[in-house]
Amino acid sequence: MNKNPHAGLYIHVPFCIQKCRYCDFYSFPKGEEYFENYKNRVIEAIDFYGKKYARSYNSLYFGGGTPLLLGEKRLCEIMDAARPYLTSDAEVTAEGNPSAAERVDFSVLRSAGINRLSFGLQSSDDKELSALGRIHSAKEAEETVKAAQKTGFDNISLDLMLGIPYQTEESLIKSIDFCSSLGVQHISCYMLKIEEGTPLSKSDLRFLCADDEKAADLYLLACSELEKRGFEQYEISNFAKDKKRSFHNLHYWLDDEYIGIGPSAHSFMEGRRFYFDRNINSFLNIPFDENEKEESKGGGWEEYAMLRLRLSDGLDIKALSEKYPDSPAKEILKNAKPFAAPGLLKINENNISFTPKGFLLSNALTAKILFG
Repeated sequence: MNKNPHAGLYIHVPFCIQKCRYCDFYSFPKGEEYFENYKNRVIEAIDFYGKKYARSYNSLYFGGGTPLLLGEKRLCEIMDAARPYLTSDAEVTAEGNPSAAERVDFSVLRSAGINRLSFGLQSSDDKELSALGRIHSAKEAEETVKAAQKTGFDNISLDLMLGIPYQTEESLIKSIDFCSSLGVQHISCYMLKIEEGTPLSKSDLRFLCADDEKAADLYLLACSELEKRGFEQYEISNFAKDKKRSFHNLHYWLDDEYIGIGPSAHSFMEGRRFYFDRNINSFLNIPFDENEKEESKGGGWEEYAMLRLRLSDGLDIKALSEKYPDSPAKEILKNAKPFAAPGLLKINENNISFTPKGFLLSNALTAKILFG
């Protein structure tokens, strides 16, 4: 069981102006008729789980969907409810789209205690944005980031997507330059995955997406170009300047505890993993403990090692052995050694970490390293 007295809190907000062509997250367009009831239910859940587990949260993440669609007033009310459970130095992130249609008063959010913003840029090329079904332009994204910075936000993350229709190496570098020129502190680079049933999977645009080889080249290019601009890779898809790593997401990768509130949200508490159905009406109407769906038990050495290997800091073999005396720590080190020579990982007597090249094969390599 995790002994850390602090945990992370995730709040899923499943509303958006328009569903993007590639999106498989639980979200739906508009939904204004739900906003007020949803806000009230989230507040009830914060109190329910805050009392049930008696944890304080050193991070809070509003994800989605598009959380900023709830508006400043509702977000402030949720913050008021969460504040008694937050540590004084908690990182509080709100996601949003950098669209003029979703612009909020960032000074109000900052006064409420939100101190980090994450915007779904995906690209700075308007043709690529249109192909993805995004509703913002590059110009709107620039204006949104600058508006947030003007109110004092100094911890802003932008998402970029790799392998999307019409993307080239040149356009990817321009998108990276665009992010860097805005002075943001964090960039997430995700490979596009065409999920079955999404509009993109049924569109001819899917034939314009990068194949595996081209996507791998784009990923390695992004890693290299971001490093040149001062962004340190600390996880497979995440890069930070000035040590501004996503503290909340590190809860997941360090196998810490967290509570997820909202339909499709997942939790890990006291060695137990559970989640809510992808159904807003169930979330709104069924008692929380009755609505929890069992996922699995968690917290074993396999899970710990797998998650640590997602990080550039890698897996500390000594720490693994001390935390899980039953783990095959020496065997893991032995299994990893053959992958050092091809440049897939870095290894010393006490640590294993993937290189960018290794991250491309991390699923297969992790299985071989951990289980032989």
